[in-house]
Amino acid sequence: MKTKGSVTLGLLACLVWQGAAQAEGAQGREAIEAWLASAPAALPEPGTTVGNEGLETLRSLLAPGFYDAANAPGVQFEIVATGDYAPPQVYQDATAANAGKTVLGADGGVEQYTAGTPFDPERFDDVSPQEAGLMLAWNHVYRWQYYGYRVKTLDMVYVQPTANGAPGGTQAGGMEGGGDAERQLVQFYHRVYLNHLAMLPAQQYRVNANDSAGRYFKDLISFVEPFDVAGTTFVVERALQASEEDQVNSYLPSQRRVRRLSAKERADNFMGSNYTLDDFEGFSGRVMDYEWIYRGQKTVLHVSNSREKTLRFGGPLSNVAVDQWEVRPCFVVELKPRWEGHPMSAKFLLIDQQTYTPTMALMLDRKNALWRVLVTHYQRPTPDNSTPERALETSVSGWRGSIAFDVSNQTTTIARATSATEFPTMSEREINRTFSLSRLTEGR
Repeated sequence: MKTKGSVTLGLLACLVWQGAAQAEGAQGREAIEAWLASAPAALPEPGTTVGNEGLETLRSLLAPGFYDAANAPGVQFEIVATGDYAPPQVYQDATAANAGKTVLGADGGVEQYTAGTPFDPERFDDVSPQEAGLMLAWNHVYRWQYYGYRVKTLDMVYVQPTANGAPGGTQAGGMEGGGDAERQLVQFYHRVYLNHLAMLPAQQYRVNANDSAGRYFKDLISFVEPFDVAGTTFVVERALQASEEDQVNSYLPSQRRVRRLSAKERADNFMGSNYTLDDFEGFSGRVMDYEWIYRGQKTVLHVSNSREKTLRFGGPLSNVAVDQWEVRPCFVVELKPRWEGHPMSAKFLLIDQQTYTPTMALMLDRKNALWRVLVTHYQRPTPDNSTPERALETSVSGWRGSIAFDVSNQTTTIARATSATEFPTMSEREINRTFSLSRLTEGR
């Protein structure tokens, strides 16, 4: 029986568990620096499965904060061989044809870039950490992504902690661990690239669509469930000029109008989640909004080729993928926001050395304590060489989901694709029709 001034044993256990995780996470920068400098005695062998009792052997491969989430009964890491996810020949040819031409501008932008990987990673150790950080940033931005990807159904689940990390009364798709599903949103997502396209050398590497002379990509995000957000739609347009601000337009059905979002709103929690507009896939913001410092290399465990049709998550807060994990060499870069009012003081971004996709991001709050951990999950499509277009459509590592774990509040936001991740070949007419601002009020 609960009496006034007392707490139940379950709640006490929950507070103890949260306190232990927060205590290690509160070390912040020091814990991250120590982890970056660490190395395993031996890498785990493919074909092995490591559970809670052997997790210490994986400590240097799992980031602070995330290691704490994984250090729970029932969590397992199934280790598979490191895959080869090299980009297609057309992208490699563009890289070779333009090797050595791209240079960093005085403002940190790129000049004389056309297509392929802008900078040779062999140069990272020969320039200043700031220059190498910017080179790595642009290699990430201009990685092989064909025309961009589309997910017709994408869930965002907001998970709250429960006593002892047990399953809560409300569960949502993908949750096989602890926590309560406080809220679930469903959205449609599509990104299209307009310029610097390696497969279009005959068209000066760009599509002949609206705005392709001045825009790099466009995002369309449209919410379809639940009823209170259905129809809420965002169109994000990224300029080719690095110094130019994004154009972000949103349509809110409750207000029945289209409004322009300010740059500062990009740092707000997106739709009440643990993500911001700049956090999707680890980093999706403007390079020029941050200072970049190259921090070397680090080997991590990552879900680079998920075996699951839709992602599954275990652990006390349903934030550890139940999947196959690979040992992946990564580059490390530290980002510092130029805007003094940003809630984050720094982000450590780990980028796969072969694909230039982000594997994880570690964010520090304004007091330099570990704030959020974001982990991405990808899947390589089955190759289809039936046509040249299908060969390219199945040559990209597709995003399948991310978890954003708020260390300070012990909450998780799961974002996962519940439909296929598609890389459709887009005609100019399809691009113009899909991403027209006049369609904002139509919803999906």
